[in-house]
Amino acid sequence: MRLFTPRTARDTLRRIRPAAEAMSRLARAMSSARPVRALSDAPVSRGYFRMVERLAEILEALKIEGVQVKDLTQGLVDFPARRAGRLVLLCWKVGEPDLAYWHEAEAGFAGRQPVDEDGPWDDVEGGSPLGSA
Repeated sequence: MRLFTPRTARDTLRRIRPAAEAMSRLARAMSSARPVRALSDAPVSRGYFRMVERLAEILEALKIEGVQVKDLTQGLVDFPARRAGRLVLLCWKVGEPDLAYWHEAEAGFAGRQPVDEDGPWDDVEGGSPLGSA
């Protein structure tokens, strides 16, 4: 699992923002293009399958960056971090201008708190991978 600090998460966000925005757009488009009946014999458009393939590519790219996708449609992503020795998540959602929130792993989106830059963030060398994803 890759661990981030607020700074390394923001650096990564600058790189992955276009992918997260595309993920959100694709998820919304797929929702409206989804076949009406899941077990139907009706054909599914090739365009839908292209969207599925593109979404899979984006999700893989985000995974490689160490980003956790929490909601495809909203474009909600988390960046694992350590704060005072505890595993927490830095949090960003498509439409927000910058990464500005964090939450306890169990608290979820509803427990978001503003990032305090001088808080007790454990310095992780460059957001480097630790262990396996």
